[in-house]
Amino acid sequence: MRRFYLLLIAMALMLTSASAQTVNLFNGGHQDAQLAVTVGYVNKTWRTNFGDGGVKNEGFWGDDHKRLHGVQFGVAFQPCFTFGLGAHTGLYYELYISYKNPEVDSGKHDEFTEHNLYLPLHAMWRFPITRDCSFSVYGGVGFNWAMYGTYNDRFWTIGPDLIPEQVSVPRKSQRYGNGEFPHHMNVQWEVGGQFRIKCFQAGFTYSFGATNHDFYEGYKTRQDKINIHLSFVGKIFGDD
Repeated sequence: MRRFYLLLIAMALMLTSASAQTVNLFNGGHQDAQLAVTVGYVNKTWRTNFGDGGVKNEGFWGDDHKRLHGVQFGVAFQPCFTFGLGAHTGLYYELYISYKNPEVDSGKHDEFTEHNLYLPLHAMWRFPITRDCSFSVYGGVGFNWAMYGTYNDRFWTIGPDLIPEQVSVPRKSQRYGNGEFPHHMNVQWEVGGQFRIKCFQAGFTYSFGATNHDFYEGYKTRQDKINIHLSFVGKIFGDD
């Protein structure tokens, strides 16, 4: 019987300790990292629903089932209250490069480069796991601004003297909107999540386009985006 009481006391102490740790993590024991320097992979597609005619996902050259691929660099700000509710925002630069399939389009230009700015405005909920490890989910709205795009030439040809030479085609700028696709601005609904351990963080965001880019008359074309990112995080305020 004495051993039984000792066992009950030991179990009670263990449960009390675990409970205290849980309460502590959700009430100031978890150390948030409010700043994140981020690098990521992004891709986007333009999606048109033709009703009974099906759905078309296309890249910049009109190829079906294609995406425009790129890289993302930026700084995120992700402050939280001690109980977990917080915000996720920041400012990012995105660079996209797309190469044309000559079997689809035999036009003069074969390379497209686009420079973007991206601003997310998300509500976030952080779930602490240990003092410096957590999982967060977030959702809200995002804004993508296509600042500048250019068409260029990538392929070389063989000249009359059997010397490689590049076709002389002037560089062309993309006229966003103005009767051409897509538009400069894309507003998008977004959901995502991220996992942090110590000073490293990895995350994923999916964006559902809300802007109609007017590819086809009578149908809505939206721009959807996927983002996978890695971050180096740090604390800029708060007690140890």
